[in-house]
Amino acid sequence: MKKSIPFSGSPRTAIVIPQSYPDDWVINWHHHDFAQLVYACSGVMTVETADNHWVVPPQRAVWIPPYIDHRVTMYGQAEMRNLYVSVDGYQQLPEKSCVLNVSPLLRELILHLAVLTKETEKSGEAERLFLVILDQLKRANEMTFYLPMPTDVRLKHVCESILEHPDDNRTLAEWAAYINISSRSLSRLLRKDIGLSFVEYRQQARLFLALKLLAKGLPVSTVAMEVGFSSLSAFNHLFKKNFGQTPGHIFDAS
Repeated sequence: MKKSIPFSGSPRTAIVIPQSYPDDWVINWHHHDFAQLVYACSGVMTVETADNHWVVPPQRAVWIPPYIDHRVTMYGQAEMRNLYVSVDGYQQLPEKSCVLNVSPLLRELILHLAVLTKETEKSGEAERLFLVILDQLKRANEMTFYLPMPTDVRLKHVCESILEHPDDNRTLAEWAAYINISSRSLSRLLRKDIGLSFVEYRQQARLFLALKLLAKGLPVSTVAMEVGFSSLSAFNHLFKKNFGQTPGHIFDAS
């Protein structure tokens, strides 16, 4: 399925469209013939492609190149600012989907361009600011926090189960026995196919679910138990290590 944003008849390189969605809203599989930056102002969003799965907390954004099929799901009261970039403005931008940190300058530019009046657009200010945005995107830092989707059928079953139930405490050996291979073979397969260890994958899956539950307003202690942590301090430590903030403050700046 393809979705279009009208660039026709406009000389603009890019356009910002603000959108709000209720909890659990899904924008089903689709693609564009232009690039898209999905920016989370508030709430949490998951963005899925065939190869990867991202959870986007506030002040982060997912970059999606043209023609990449993707699906977006909202958690909490989600506020999006979608930046669409025409093919003409796409040069030197990331070739693959990725999560980008949104700097304070980039954030303010996106928010400003989302509320421009027609008079301001006619003045040429919008296009000049879009050029600054494109420069900022080219130098934005990528985040390594994501969940790759495996290609091996046996491994896909394990990873999908962990992603759906990250509180499942089965060991690597138990999962290996479940799919009838050795622990060593499963460990090697994980590294080869998705580039993560078993522990790393499960930790990432737990943090992904934690972000979704926090966006829905659940207490931090409840979230820690729901996603499989036996220690609140361990949950806080891992969360801060990955997102730079404790779970109780992740939405403070949104």
